Amino acid sequence: MFALIDSHNHLQDHRLNADRNRVIGEMKWEGIEHAIVNGTSEADWQEVQNLHLSDPAFLSPAFGLHPWKIKDRSKEWQEKLRYFLKNPRASIGECGLDLWIADANLTDQVEVLRDHIKLSREFDRPLTLHCLKAWPELFSLLKESKPIPSFLLHSFGGPSHLIQPLLKLGAYFSFSGYFLHERKRKALENFRLIPAERLMIESDAPDMAPPNSLLTPYQNESFHHPADLRWCMEGLAEVRGESPESCAEQFRSNSIRLFALTSVS
Repeated sequence: MFALIDSHNHLQDHRLNADRNRVIGEMKWEGIEHAIVNGTSEADWQEVQNLHLSDPAFLSPAFGLHPWKIKDRSKEWQEKLRYFLKNPRASIGECGLDLWIADANLTDQVEVLRDHIKLSREFDRPLTLHCLKAWPELFSLLKESKPIPSFLLHSFGGPSHLIQPLLKLGAYFSFSGYFLHERKRKALENFRLIPAERLMIESDAPDMAPPNSLLTPYQNESFHHPADLRWCMEGLAEVRGESPESCAEQFRSNSIRLFALTSVS
C-alpha cells in the first residue's frame, strides 16, 4: 500500500464533529500518513490549531481567510493570524480570489490577499491559494508580488495557457478527485501538462466529492469522506498514463518539500 499525503482539506468543518475521530482513523487505515488542515476564517483558526495539537504527527495546520469569508474579518485579523503563525508547523491558507460568488468585491479580495502574501514573506511560509473565475487577476497579483516563498494552487481549475507562466513563478498544483466527474473533463486534461514534481493530491473534504466517492451521512445531507484519496490517486495516475505508486511517491515528496513536513519520514 503506497503512502499518501492529503495536501488540502477542512477537517475542522462542523459536519465532521460527530464522526471526526472515526474519519481520521479511516484515513490512516487507507494509507494517508499526513494531512494539511486549512482554516477559512478567524472563527475556525483555533479549531484547526486544536486538531493539529491533538495529533501533530498526522495533521499540520494552515491559517487564512477564504475569499468567501473576508467580509466577516475583524480589524485585528492580521494580528490574530500572526499569533497562529508562531506555530512553526503552520502554513498560510486558504486564501485567494473568487469572482464566482455573486457579491464578489475584487478590490477587497486583492487587498486581503496582498496582506497574506506579505505575511508569507514575513514568516517564510507557503501559501495555499483558492481561485475561481479570477485567474488573470490572480496571475497579475502573483507576478507583481514575486518573489513569494512558495505557493500551492489548490484544486487547480485554471486555463492551460497559464500553467507554464505559473510554473515559472514557482507554483505547485493540487488535484482534487472532483475533476474526475465527466463534466470536468476539460479541466482534468490540464493535469497531463503539469510536471510530476509540481503536483500534489488533495481531498478538499468534506466538500468536492468525486464520482463514486465515499459519502458519510450528515443530518439531511452527506459529506465527502477524505479516505477515498487513494481512489482519486488511481484516477489521476490513469489520466497521466503513470502508475499510482510512482505518482504517490512523487506527490508525497512534493508535499513534504513544500510544507516542510519534517515529522514525515
